[in-house]
Amino acid sequence: MPDTDAKVAPTPRYAEAYRKGYLAGRRGCTGADNPYENDSRDARAWIMGLLDGRTRQLTVVRSE
Repeated sequence: MPDTDAKVAPTPRYAEAYRKGYLAGRRGCTGADNPYENDSRDARAWIMGLLDGRTRQLTVVRSE
């Protein structure tokens, strides 16, 4: 068995919460914007998505 460092994909049940968190992270939202109940698995998936989304945060580019 090869030793790989593959990223763990979210389970299909929590994929939507992860996706919403990822998009929120890209927009620059904070953990306080989490729409799910505290300590639920959806909330944890959302936070994981948020943290991953922050690594690729969107920026505004203005041209004059």
